[in-house]
Amino acid sequence: MPSRAVNFGADIVLLLFIAVLLLSGCFRDRDAPVAQRGVIDLSSVDMNHVASVRLDGEWEFYGNQLLAPQDFHGTRAAAPDGYAAIPGSWRGYNVNAKKLGGAGYVTYRLRIMPGKGGQDLAVHVGLVNSAYRLWADTKLIIENGEIGRTSAEEVPIQSFRQARLPITDRPVDLVLQVSNFHDREGGVLSSLELGAADKLEADLFARRSLTLISIGSLMVMGIYHVFLYTFRTRNIAPLYFGVYCLLWMIFSLTNNANGWPVRMFIGSIPAWLVNRVDLICVVISVPVIYSFLRTLYPDEFSFGLQKVTLAVAAAFLVPGLFASTLTFTSIITFFYVFCMLLICSMLVMLGRAIRAKREGAPYILLGFAVLGIVSVNDMLYDLQMIRSVYLMEAGMLAFILFQACALSVRFSRTFSAVERLSGELTDKNLVLEREIVERARLEREIVNTSEDERRRISRELHDGLCQKLTAARLHFSVVMRKLAGEGKQTGELASVSTLLEESVNQAYDLSRGLWPVEYDPHGISPSLEELTRRLSESSGVTIEFSQKRGCENCSNGALIQLYRIAQEAITNAVKHARPKKISVGLTCAERSRIVMTVLDDGIGRNVASPSTGGLGISIMNHRARMINGRLSITDAEGGGTVVTCDVPCDVESTEQKAAS
Repeated sequence: MPSRAVNFGADIVLLLFIAVLLLSGCFRDRDAPVAQRGVIDLSSVDMNHVASVRLDGEWEFYGNQLLAPQDFHGTRAAAPDGYAAIPGSWRGYNVNAKKLGGAGYVTYRLRIMPGKGGQDLAVHVGLVNSAYRLWADTKLIIENGEIGRTSAEEVPIQSFRQARLPITDRPVDLVLQVSNFHDREGGVLSSLELGAADKLEADLFARRSLTLISIGSLMVMGIYHVFLYTFRTRNIAPLYFGVYCLLWMIFSLTNNANGWPVRMFIGSIPAWLVNRVDLICVVISVPVIYSFLRTLYPDEFSFGLQKVTLAVAAAFLVPGLFASTLTFTSIITFFYVFCMLLICSMLVMLGRAIRAKREGAPYILLGFAVLGIVSVNDMLYDLQMIRSVYLMEAGMLAFILFQACALSVRFSRTFSAVERLSGELTDKNLVLEREIVERARLEREIVNTSEDERRRISRELHDGLCQKLTAARLHFSVVMRKLAGEGKQTGELASVSTLLEESVNQAYDLSRGLWPVEYDPHGISPSLEELTRRLSESSGVTIEFSQKRGCENCSNGALIQLYRIAQEAITNAVKHARPKKISVGLTCAERSRIVMTVLDDGIGRNVASPSTGGLGISIMNHRARMINGRLSITDAEGGGTVVTCDVPCDVESTEQKAAS
């Protein structure tokens, strides 16, 4: 497996550099005229039929001199130090046997031999570090920044500039003064273009429009992903991607090719700050993009390498914040080398993610491959190792597109999973509902069985034991009367007779307690009345019963459960509340609901000592649920507790069905 990974990585790296080489070569036009020894001949070019002509090639070069057009005329006209290539840097060029560095000031001069149809032309100047002035013959047509012989004198501004350049049939001399004390490379780093004014202006408008579109797209994507992160903070990947987009948005606003957008939106801003911000954004973006990819594929992306990227970024961020711009841009080469190696490593890791069948890995790899190619292109171009143009904005848009595809795939699969889980949850809910219904049915059967057993025992007590005890008591009464007639002592028999009478009464009470409704031809109210009477006698507490019935004979199936709830509520009040009076009420006058209340004037729930068992209230709630009732236990006004059970009654609907 490791050897396959190495081979895959080598293939990716090879394809990456082949793409960069092809990209750099695609901007060359081998048939275009080239300046030679300070002269470019356009006599064979019809300016009406070409978009533009690049004024590339050998320009006259005057090192460490700032010469104006008048310095090239007269007997003491300046002589060139040689010929320098444009586009290109003057670093390493020999002047008086001394090689120039990146900082300094020079003058370039080019004679244009006009072509056909060149009445209304314009010249476009791209990237020139760091300030310049351009003359056409003796007319100053462009001034960008302020030329200086020292860093203090120079005011750098880097931006695309364009000016009209009327050309007749006479040669035109271009004189270009350049100074650089704020960037690593001094010189003209991109081509000067000559073409029809309207075409160049349209081209410049298109470039700026694409730049603004790119800035807007990056801003929208950045804010969107940061906002997306706020909804699910556990997933930090959207935050990393949003910050990455915002960093490149700031870069597009401030980079040396597009410095004009930040000035357009903000106004006057120091050039050194503009130049500093774009490189700082580049430095910070490296650990951010690595962290983003590692969040997506933690098994393939090394945590150790993440710490290395953070350390390298921090090491370069310090001079980026505190060193001079010239120093910072001079050491950025080492950061570029690290970035190129990191890009290759990340492509290998994404390849591993594809082999591991990670979600969205093919899209991320394609997008990052495009981003990596244009990043290497821009870095090599910035180092003046290839001829190209900056393509980072296009690369970012491609990366966003592929990342959006990966995100859409992830969302699609997530939604599918949610739909599947929702369907499964619905099915399980249906099963659970059926189980709940079945459980409720079984609970009712259990309670009904329990009540049936109570009724059976009640009947056996009433019809069996009670009758036999009654017969025994009567038999003793007969025997006592006979013995009394014969003059014999009957004291012990009288005691036994009294005991039998008490046993008969207790057995009858027990029978009525087990099944109180059995002997009530009018429903539950006489049984409740009997219950309150017996409990009042046994407890010594005054218990009153009142009722408002809507039917003469109540046949509601919930009656027995209401009786049990009332029995439990009265018992709890007597045991815990220490009441003087308890009121039991039964109301069903509206014939739609049965409402039973148990009101005591005791010490209340907060003061009363809780029961050790704690099952009374749970049992009452359970019985209320069985009959679809609502049980509430609240504090009474003036003290005490109110237990209320509200049960629906279907007597009206039953009568309507019977009538129809």
